[in-house]
Amino acid sequence: MKSTTLSLPCIALFVATLWFGSASDIRAYTRWANGCTDCHSDFLDSTSTKLGNTWPRSKHNVHREDMMNDLCFTCHVDEGDNPLLDSSGGEPGLPGVGCMGCHGVDPDPGTPNNKEWGSGLRQHHASANVGTDNGGDLCVDCHTDTLARLGENAVPVYYGGTDVNVFDPCNADGSENWTSDGLGLDNDGDLDYDAADSDCGEAGFFEDGFESGDTTAWDATVP
Repeated sequence: MKSTTLSLPCIALFVATLWFGSASDIRAYTRWANGCTDCHSDFLDSTSTKLGNTWPRSKHNVHREDMMNDLCFTCHVDEGDNPLLDSSGGEPGLPGVGCMGCHGVDPDPGTPNNKEWGSGLRQHHASANVGTDNGGDLCVDCHTDTLARLGENAVPVYYGGTDVNVFDPCNADGSENWTSDGLGLDNDGDLDYDAADSDCGEAGFFEDGFESGDTTAWDATVP
């Protein structure tokens, strides 16, 4: 009988597969400080290295005070911990899904699919030709998103929650521009941000075609 010798790396990979599950179940980063900082800088400062934009205060304080009204457990499990990207303690009326509460969308509510919530964010990184992470991998090397990405107008679960100051994924009136670049977010990964995305309709217009807030051209006559 012909024998086969497995190298140590092969055995290690096999054991890791059994322990952690398939590649699509493995997250690149479980916490911001584990890798997001490579491009977006420390959460406690006001800059993002590769984006070149500036926050009015530290990213932490803008998120905590301006966006979330000191609802600390929307992001944290325990006060002062290094937040998980997809899990937190939660607040009344807000589930404990961490960063995914604003930066992800549940593509199929009611089913176990939390690994799919960030598919738009992963597509954004791919569309923007972001290189490999600090481990030499691309998102697609570990993630195989099986559910279709929802459009820019899909509302993340934390938006509009009690005491949350983030409401509109299309940011139609521009009031939710938190950084100096004024771009907002690209939640579906097509590189069209906020109201500039076709999913949001014609930015700044009502269905009748009049500009939002401008009533000068309205006609009270009913045809």
